[in-house]
Amino acid sequence: MRITVLRQQLITALCTGLRLPFAFLDGISRPLTRQARRYPKSIMVIKPCCIGDVIMTTPLLEVLRQNYPQAQITYITGTWSKAIAEHHPAVDTIIDCGTIGIPGRYTLKEYGQLARQLRGQHFDLAFVLDRSPLLTLLPWLAGVPRRVGPDSLGRGFSLTDRVPVSVDPTHLEHQAEIYLDLARAIGLTIEQPAMRFVPTEQERQSIYRSDYPQVVVFPGGGSNPGMDLTAKRWPLDRYRALTRRIVSELKMQVLLIGGESDRELNQTLIDGLEEVPPEMVVNLAGKTSFGQSAAQIEASTLFIGNDSSPMHLAAAVGTPVIAIFGPTSPAEYGPYPLSDPQHIALWRHPTGQPCFFLGKMQACDNCTCMHSVTIDDVWDAVMQLLPQIRQEEVQR
Repeated sequence: MRITVLRQQLITALCTGLRLPFAFLDGISRPLTRQARRYPKSIMVIKPCCIGDVIMTTPLLEVLRQNYPQAQITYITGTWSKAIAEHHPAVDTIIDCGTIGIPGRYTLKEYGQLARQLRGQHFDLAFVLDRSPLLTLLPWLAGVPRRVGPDSLGRGFSLTDRVPVSVDPTHLEHQAEIYLDLARAIGLTIEQPAMRFVPTEQERQSIYRSDYPQVVVFPGGGSNPGMDLTAKRWPLDRYRALTRRIVSELKMQVLLIGGESDRELNQTLIDGLEEVPPEMVVNLAGKTSFGQSAAQIEASTLFIGNDSSPMHLAAAVGTPVIAIFGPTSPAEYGPYPLSDPQHIALWRHPTGQPCFFLGKMQACDNCTCMHSVTIDDVWDAVMQLLPQIRQEEVQR
């Protein structure tokens, strides 16, 4: 632990020392790039990973398109996450950066190749939506004259527009708002942006259909290319009890979604439901693409799940969300916007401060946060949302 802390301190000190020479270089080039800085024709957005984080960048994409309607917007993201950019109407082009941006998963040679590729695109404006010093440096290497990004722990040394970010766990800001702060910092107009994911018509036609109203449940989550954080999962026996109650009391069908890695977990949940008619609980894990999952959630009455990419996806397609939180805080990662009455985030952390902060899991001596959210808590949220949902269905 001490070695890790020392390493982080050395990186921060190095980045702080580099701020002055980079500012000097930008000052020299500024007169030659004034036109491109004021009226960008080509914009890059960089966010390699991960799926939920990339979904939370979509409000910024909406703002960029509204403020620069004629600009070409290119999203640089990883293979794991590019489906999000592919389904957003503001994005014109996508560059798949593979595993670049995931610590320990790429080489300097691959990094250099990406920098050269980007340099050949002649971008005018870059938004770096990551706190990594290497990713922050990428648009400078690509020759982008204006580079905007979060300045976390002083690591935005190569940015022209450094936007402060809180590193205090008692002062939390939603990730989507942090990205929007970048637009505010350069004077862009912001109205009421929301997360957005648009399934294709083909994806919408391919969903699982039945005669029952459907609730999507996601008991998995916490697994990304760079990290496994299964502590974000609500206990499976509680999901089983909740599923039993949804079927028996509401006569609604439960759809269990997820990727191939979630298939076994979902089946374990189903195996404990002997008294529930088998057609009322369907395991769709591993059977749909990400876009098809989005279409399935879009067509459903309600989504219930952990802090995860499907939870953000539900908010992005406009489905009411009940999200269960533990080590992470909904103030940072909740269904956006948090003010939406159809978004309910349940969090019962004993300290009121997240264990997962600044991309790292802190040591926890009292790991009870996921168990603190009860079945009755979730059921009360269901009862709160269903009358609103049904009223809207009647009005439609």
